[in-house]
Amino acid sequence: MKKSMALLATMLVLSLITACGSNSGNGNSSSQENESVTEGKKTVIKVWTMNRADQEYMNEKIAAFNAENEHNIEIDYQIYSDNYTQSLDIAMATNEGPDVFFDGATAFNDHLLKGNLAPLNDFVTPAFKERFGEGAFVEGINVIDGNIYSLPAISTTPRLFYNKDIFDKVGVTEPPKTLDEMVEVATLITDQLKGEGIYGFAANLKNPAQALSRSVDYILMRSGGVEAGYDFVNGKYDFSGYKPILEAYKEIFTSGAAFPGSESLDIDPLRTQFAAGKIGMYISWNHSEPGVYMNQFPTEQNWSVAQLPTIEETVTGSQHLNLAGRWYFMNANTKHPDQAWKVMEFLYSDELLAGYHENGLGLVMVPSVLEVAENPTTIQNWPELALTEHDKIWPPLPTGVIPEGNDMYFIFNAIILGSLDVDKGLADLNERYNAAYDKAIADNKVERIQYPDFDPANPGKVFGQ
Repeated sequence: MKKSMALLATMLVLSLITACGSNSGNGNSSSQENESVTEGKKTVIKVWTMNRADQEYMNEKIAAFNAENEHNIEIDYQIYSDNYTQSLDIAMATNEGPDVFFDGATAFNDHLLKGNLAPLNDFVTPAFKERFGEGAFVEGINVIDGNIYSLPAISTTPRLFYNKDIFDKVGVTEPPKTLDEMVEVATLITDQLKGEGIYGFAANLKNPAQALSRSVDYILMRSGGVEAGYDFVNGKYDFSGYKPILEAYKEIFTSGAAFPGSESLDIDPLRTQFAAGKIGMYISWNHSEPGVYMNQFPTEQNWSVAQLPTIEETVTGSQHLNLAGRWYFMNANTKHPDQAWKVMEFLYSDELLAGYHENGLGLVMVPSVLEVAENPTTIQNWPELALTEHDKIWPPLPTGVIPEGNDMYFIFNAIILGSLDVDKGLADLNERYNAAYDKAIADNKVERIQYPDFDPANPGKVFGQ
């Protein structure tokens, strides 16, 4: 029996490894090899990403690079969507990983600890570094102990996306500025239009961490609260500030004002319903949605963009700029570091990033690029996509905190769907997360992060910015 189980486990791992090296993960590959190889005079460098919204543009640029570059390099560009993190983890663990790979949600913290990230100091010349301007290299964001592991390129932060035609149908002239207004508008849309299959609000709650980390977290930050439950001032976890946000979400989702089946929706099925004119509003990233509705799910709906609502109408905090300091990493185990860096130079080039910005595929923040790039039509058409004074880089959060039991987003989801009392759920999170953090500190795995003068409206001052 034990031998059978061991054989089954081995077959499962091998099948996953095979999947990682194939095109089945929505990959676009010029090679079926699992390693960087030299074919004739060309060195093949594998690049992995999870971005699909920029697929057409990046494929065109990479094809041109492969045809024209003077370094005898061929880029094998593969796109992984829902299974990116798992595929990357398995590939890196078996030394089958890409030479260059996209940050993703957890790549920096996970793979830094595993020794999978190559420092770039020997490659980043002073002239190259100068392109990125002041404040681009921050300890804990893309630099650790003086070692540069990634470079800034694009940044993203959430916005409220809404259907103007639906708003007009129910007589709403502007998007909600507060949580109470968001609940009111969602309820109004649903009450008047559910007979047409139109509902006021939606969230991709099939993956609570994905849905709620891009919405409730940022609403709280913008309202002057904490990020991901962590209180930088006192150096501990405090989830109490989430209560009014979770109560507002609960009112929407338990009253029937949300799109039916939101608890089992992934983000792309949600987007298809929004593109079909069935959802009044939802929250997602400002860098991705314009490309989605221009390329992935073209729509004739008159949609628009607004700032996130806050608990009170006044904005007292700021929104964290996600990906602001990181975009691509080099694998520490690449067999071709010089060629991998040439590929990174191409990915970070003014030419590629200028087109990326102008096509509305991402909000590029590199000064040398912005000097030559035209304003994208996306920002011309939807000015609220642009970054504002309330969009800023926050300090890195504690790592290695693994509480017993369900994580914060599972608990948030249970509260929103009405299966758990909000006070009980938040008190439980405070207890378990702080216990896990205290234990990690006692075990010398992490140091307590505390900034007594931290200001959510001006988080950069802890970096001296």
